Amino acid sequence: MNLGQPFFVYLAGFLLPATALFLWWAWREKQRAISLFVRSRLLAQLTVGVSRKRQVLKSTLSGIAVALLLFSLARPQWGMTEEEARSRGLDIMVAIDTSKSMLAADLKPNRLERARLAAQDLMTVAKEDRLGLVAFAGGAFLQCPLTIDDEAFRQTVLQLDTDIIPQGGTALSEAIDIAVNSFSKDSGGHRIVVLMTDGEDHEEGVLEAAERAAKEGVRIFTIGLGSPSGELLFTTDPYGNKVFVKDSRGNAVKSRLNEDLLKQIAQKADGFYLPLQNSRTMATLYERGLAPLPKREGTAKKMRRFQEQFQWPLALAAFVLMLEVFIADHRRVNSGESRVLSESPSWSRVSA
Repeated sequence: MNLGQPFFVYLAGFLLPATALFLWWAWREKQRAISLFVRSRLLAQLTVGVSRKRQVLKSTLSGIAVALLLFSLARPQWGMTEEEARSRGLDIMVAIDTSKSMLAADLKPNRLERARLAAQDLMTVAKEDRLGLVAFAGGAFLQCPLTIDDEAFRQTVLQLDTDIIPQGGTALSEAIDIAVNSFSKDSGGHRIVVLMTDGEDHEEGVLEAAERAAKEGVRIFTIGLGSPSGELLFTTDPYGNKVFVKDSRGNAVKSRLNEDLLKQIAQKADGFYLPLQNSRTMATLYERGLAPLPKREGTAKKMRRFQEQFQWPLALAAFVLMLEVFIADHRRVNSGESRVLSESPSWSRVSA
């Protein structure tokens, strides 16, 4: 069995015990409040017919229903189906900068988070294209090969962080070379690299790498992350306090968007540059740069997918809730109990 949203299972593990503890505390407080106003002998007579077992049963059923609802939200999946998918379109390799400068907050909440969102925006508009992912900082590696599986691409994008590559720096040339080498030589059609970075390159040879890509028939489109004015870099200490990143001289480090370099890279590889500004940036990139390119026809491929089964726990939760509604928390009082209640002196005094 697979879970599409396992977060809700973790939530249930916390929420259900907390809810049970709260209900137990509320019941104790209710009993304590009643005892302040009603004597114990009179309370027993006033609550004739109230079934403690039925009350517990109703609470248990409510808890089971909540657990089933949370399990349904977790999207349980089991059983496999085979689908035939035909890749048609462009081959797009997305290269995302994961260096420490991507923690700058001149794009909210920070540059890296906006890059992750931009990659998912591109996935949305590039519906018929194959997408791949390259992560780079001081080094670069292929995070996700070219695929038509949107979920596989999205999951690898979400895993990106500034610790994924321990080597510091921004190796743009290596990122371009890795992205270009990730394409199949005989794939045909147009091959695209979408380079998302602030352009702070600490190595030489990036323009030469762009020229090599152009000779291989690969076009590079650059997306600028950040602002030309720059932003001071900071991290958080173990206590959650903001700590500014400092250089060897003890000065706070400011990271700036190098638009000139990104424009040169794009120009060398027959692409263009766009600054990341809003959710429409990737749609603009696709409409202006990628959509006009001729698409290629790919071969059919069998894909195995889990079947969604959330409807079963959802239906069971609805049944349990209906069952809880029809169970009364009072049992039928027999004639003997009714006679004792009516003849009780305490009850007579209360009725009077």
